[in-house]
Amino acid sequence: MALLRGVPPATALMNAAAFLLLALSLGLRSGYSLGAVLLLALGLAAWPGVLAGRVRWSPPLAAWAGAVALMGGVWSMHIVDANGQLITDSLGLDRCVKYLGALLMLPALLVRRPAAAALGWGCALGAIGAGLTALWQVQVQHLDRAEGYTNAIQFGNLALLLGLCSAIWVLQCRPPRAPALVGWVGAAMGLVASLASASRGGWVMLPPLLLLILWLQRAPSPAPAGRRALRAVLVTAAVSAVLATLPVVQQRAELAADELQQQAQQGAGTSVGLRVSFWRQAWADGLEHPWVGVGQLGYEQRQRAAVAQGAMPALAVRYNHAHNEWLDMFAKRGLLGVLGLLLFYAVPGVLFWRALRQAGGDTPAQRTRRAAALCGLTTVLAYLGFGVTQVMFAHNNGNLMYLLTVSLWLAVSWPGAGEPSRPTTEPRP
Repeated sequence: MALLRGVPPATALMNAAAFLLLALSLGLRSGYSLGAVLLLALGLAAWPGVLAGRVRWSPPLAAWAGAVALMGGVWSMHIVDANGQLITDSLGLDRCVKYLGALLMLPALLVRRPAAAALGWGCALGAIGAGLTALWQVQVQHLDRAEGYTNAIQFGNLALLLGLCSAIWVLQCRPPRAPALVGWVGAAMGLVASLASASRGGWVMLPPLLLLILWLQRAPSPAPAGRRALRAVLVTAAVSAVLATLPVVQQRAELAADELQQQAQQGAGTSVGLRVSFWRQAWADGLEHPWVGVGQLGYEQRQRAAVAQGAMPALAVRYNHAHNEWLDMFAKRGLLGVLGLLLFYAVPGVLFWRALRQAGGDTPAQRTRRAAALCGLTTVLAYLGFGVTQVMFAHNNGNLMYLLTVSLWLAVSWPGAGEPSRPTTEPRP
């Protein structure tokens, strides 16, 4: 593989880690784990240099490390139960360990950053793998909704995000015809996986994200701002109109309207009705303990009590989160948790926006930086949107994919965050 030939072993491992993290993320069970382990190993190898002062933190990665550490502290709240026993599963210590692992990994990106091609090919092949998995599950296994190796909502949302990032690399970096074709196939297959998952939350976010990507397609752009805006709006409207004609989209939209009507009439235990009941209960829990929340176990106990009293549908006991990132955090960890979550989004979001504004040239290096910054900003905004109806961080893949991909996008979008892993050439998806 070209990414691994003619480069030092550590650099080849960095390229392989970035590529595998993305390329295997949804097509295999816990496919992102191999890339994550490689990144952690490289990070541990870089820590002696950090401690000895030979490797210095770049401001962007230092700010991101602070946000990760703060969020890890948020997850450490309420990890001891009423009997003084440490909660070690994914609702407690397990999640804290993952955030510590992300911090231990970051020095690897201070030493070197992955090649642009590793990220571009990783996004494209990851989205293609998700699409093929979705088609297999729906067409061969006859599942009602493609769910990959997680659940339908997480799978559909992450597949859509990979597809959008694949499109960004093609639009920004303008690779040769064959690699560009692979990138567009990746974009299409990510959308196929999202449609097969029937995850409406991702569909709601597609138009605004697509509009952003098209508006920021290239810089500098010779077209006047008004013309670029009009073109972005027209393309987004056309794509949205085509998708709205698909049977699966129409069926899910009609179902949502019916469920909303049922909820207004009788508080039914439908998908929409459950979410409304979750949100009401989470808000009430947060108001009762506004600073630190009631914790995960307290949330589940109160949920069971509400079901027993008839205040929530019986199906509510099957779910351990509020299907809204902010309300779930407010209920379980209070305003302190909400502040940590806000910074977890805001710090990388501001860094990516600043990188976009600074990468105004049209050289290969500037196009690469701009593509990475736009992928990072898209990731942050997508998670914000997905979080309205789903708690992405209640799941292992939601945590790791955000932590690790944001770290990679920051390393590439900010010069000086790590030595280039190869001479800058025309990036390929």
